[in-house]
Amino acid sequence: MSQTSKRMFVRIKNSRRRVQPIFLFKQENGRSIGVYEKNDVNSEFTIHLTLEKWEEDVQRQLTVDGTIFHVCEENEKSLSCYLHNELTEEDIDSQLVHLFNYLSDLFNNKTVAVWILPSQIATSPFLISNLQFESCQLLKIIYGGSFILSNEDVSRLLEIWKPTIAITIKCRVKENFGPRSILNLPQLYIFDARWLTFDDLLNMECETAFLRYHSFTEEDVKKFINHWMAGSNPKLMHLRLRGFKLEPNWEHILEGIEYGVWDEKEKKKRPRNFKDHHIYDFEEIDCQNGLDFERKSDGMIGTVMHQSDQIDFFVWHDIQF
Repeated sequence: MSQTSKRMFVRIKNSRRRVQPIFLFKQENGRSIGVYEKNDVNSEFTIHLTLEKWEEDVQRQLTVDGTIFHVCEENEKSLSCYLHNELTEEDIDSQLVHLFNYLSDLFNNKTVAVWILPSQIATSPFLISNLQFESCQLLKIIYGGSFILSNEDVSRLLEIWKPTIAITIKCRVKENFGPRSILNLPQLYIFDARWLTFDDLLNMECETAFLRYHSFTEEDVKKFINHWMAGSNPKLMHLRLRGFKLEPNWEHILEGIEYGVWDEKEKKKRPRNFKDHHIYDFEEIDCQNGLDFERKSDGMIGTVMHQSDQIDFFVWHDIQF
């Protein structure tokens, strides 16, 4: 980076290498920023800014856009830089802003994906107001120990970052929690989903929804499938409900619905594997043991399956073929 000449910077910039949203991770003792090439998650490069006392391990200095970083560890996929403990919160965020603005300019990409601890929400005004990003595709609020997330916390983050594709909430939430606007995002991952109601399930616009620690029962699954058969949730591709350790009573859940097991001879109806596309990667799920049924109004195939402690409901849109 500091060794890159202006001529080389221009060459890299003009090559327009396709990269994923630049991800930012803000935690108590440091920051991280990383770049992934599209369609190749193994080509990532991450810079870690740490407040650990590694002065004796500093190997060299790195200058980026006039800002000096003290490199204490590096390899082909990552770089760790030491930050002085005496730096203020604003100073630390300023370092991250410099790195983001440099990388976004270099790779012609001003989209971000943000990981943040709930406790860091109130300490990020400088980062938020100085980061020159155009859109945020993913907002991930990670586990924050004893911190309990409130409606006000989430509303503030949504107003600031305005995620366009996905939100992940992996921390505990307050009893009156319920920011319904996130149900309009294409991808939803909720660790503490007890605040969600059955009406929320029916009204959500999500394509993918993974819910854990919810209050839904097998009876709710039965009702939801029947509503889907009648035309609800037209955008849904994958609903995952954790917390079902025992094999569900499919005969009861699918009562009144004609269903059957997957037949390899009928691949035209749906393939064996389902692909979940996330921001940085995709998950391929073997649905050989799923139970299939057809929505008569449009011929759409739905599949339910139990594995581990979860019920999966898949909808086979054209993208899967």
